[in-house]
Formats: sequence, C-alpha cells, structure tokens
Amino acid sequence: MTTFLIKIISGGLYALYDYLTAHVLTCLVPAFFIAGAMSALLPKEKITAYLGKNVPKYKAYPLAIIAGLLLAVCSCTILPLFAGIKKKGAGIGPAIAFLYTAPATNILAIIFTGSVLGWNFAASRIILSVIFATLIGIIISGVFKEEEESENKELVKELLKNQAKLDGIGKLSLPQRIFRKLRYGRLLAFFATLFAILIFGASKI
Repeated sequence: MTTFLIKIISGGLYALYDYLTAHVLTCLVPAFFIAGAMSALLPKEKITAYLGKNVPKYKAYPLAIIAGLLLAVCSCTILPLFAGIKKKGAGIGPAIAFLYTAPATNILAIIFTGSVLGWNFAASRIILSVIFATLIGIIISGVFKEEEESENKELVKELLKNQAKLDGIGKLSLPQRIFRKLRYGRLLAFFATLFAILIFGASKI
C-alpha cells in the first residue's frame, strides 16, 4: 500500500514538473511578458485604428483572425495576449475572435492536425473556427454593447491626452531621435526573443 501511494505521489510530482518546464516556463511566462510589453509600449492609437469598436467589422474581424493564425499559442497562453489587446482599446468582438481563433487555427495546430488526421480535417478546422469565432465575437459585442460604449468614451479621453505627448515628439533633438530609434530596435529584439521562446515551447507540447 505504501509503495502504491509513493508511486502515485511521485507520478504526480513528475507530471507537475514536466508541465512546469514544458508549458509554464516556455509558454505562459513569455506570454505574460509579451502581454505586459504590449500593454506598456504599444500605442492605443494603433490598436483602435485596426481593432477598435468603431472599425468596420469587415476590417477588424479578419485582422484579428489573421493575427491569431500567426501565433503559436494554446488556450491558456492566449489569455494574457487577449487581455493585453483588450486593455489597449480593441473592441470586444475582434478581441474575442482573436481569443477563439489563435489556439484553434495557429500554424503549429494546423500542421499537426493535417499530419495526424488529414488535411481535410485541418481545412475544416480552420473554416469552422473562423466562422464560429466571428459569430461569437459579434454576439458578445452585442451583449456588452452598453459597457463597451462606456469604455470607448474613457478611451477617447485618454487618446486626446496622448495626442499632446505625440505632438511633442517632432520637437526632439537629433540625439534624442537616435536614442528613440535604438530603443525601438531593442524592443523589437525583445519581442522577437519572447515569440521564439513561445513558439518553441508550444511546439514541444
């Protein structure tokens, strides 16, 4: 009996260790860093211009779905990224479409589905995921319409405040502009490294 309990406990601890090393460290941790960086560094004007509430559905939803196709994330890892773009001003509908399509239609998931179940299943997975994600996004957008309109008013106020800061960028001296460009290069390298770790971690699962 004691030996049996030891095997159960050791098996559970090994499974926990395997999950932490294969999933949390290489998937969730980079995802939280990426989401945090998006929230801190990505201008809200960029998000609202493409995924905002007032952007036409025929533009916002395809862009959100394409973004999901390019990421190799699971249903857990996508949550911080979803929260990041939602916080930066994305409409609830496009954000939900991004949340649903990324785990189901990302590159690694489609390749794995095609190689194991056949490419007809992979194609069906893409088509149905896109259709259902769009429908669910539209439905949820309608359900939370009043709440989203209230958030949109607050967002407009914040964008107006940020505009004054953006107007001051053109007054920077040459050394200051060079420093800003170097900083953007480091940020790009930072994002690229995190995405590489994220893709590597997801490919192992």
